[in-house]
Amino acid sequence: MDNLRIKRYHDKINHVIDYIKDLPIEPKNELEKRGIFYSLQTSIEAIVDLIAMLIKDLGIQVKDDVANISEIVKVRKLKSELGENLKKANGMRNIIVHRYNNFEEQIILNSVEEIKDLSYQWIKIVEEILNEII
Repeated sequence: MDNLRIKRYHDKINHVIDYIKDLPIEPKNELEKRGIFYSLQTSIEAIVDLIAMLIKDLGIQVKDDVANISEIVKVRKLKSELGENLKKANGMRNIIVHRYNNFEEQIILNSVEEIKDLSYQWIKIVEEILNEII
């Protein structure tokens, strides 16, 4: 793997960390709520991008997000719960993008801590895989 590709991985990892590290659990106003949604959306997108990048770099055909998540879980023998949580986060990203209603907004806000934990867990796995394939 070339240095440019490795840099892309690290840029995506850093993006996720930068956007979630200080993410508040409870927004104080509408602007902060929008910031939380944007941070979650872009972080989840970066996580899904990392999955697709790994799939490609492991020599597996890249497919849709859900199939890629299933494939990386299977190939790396990861806990199925992790895969389900990644799929749920990916679905949440779609809800954020389309902003359906206040009920769904509250579900997302209630999931901030869970998504942060999932993000850190996934970054650790990506770094382990990178250490193996570099």
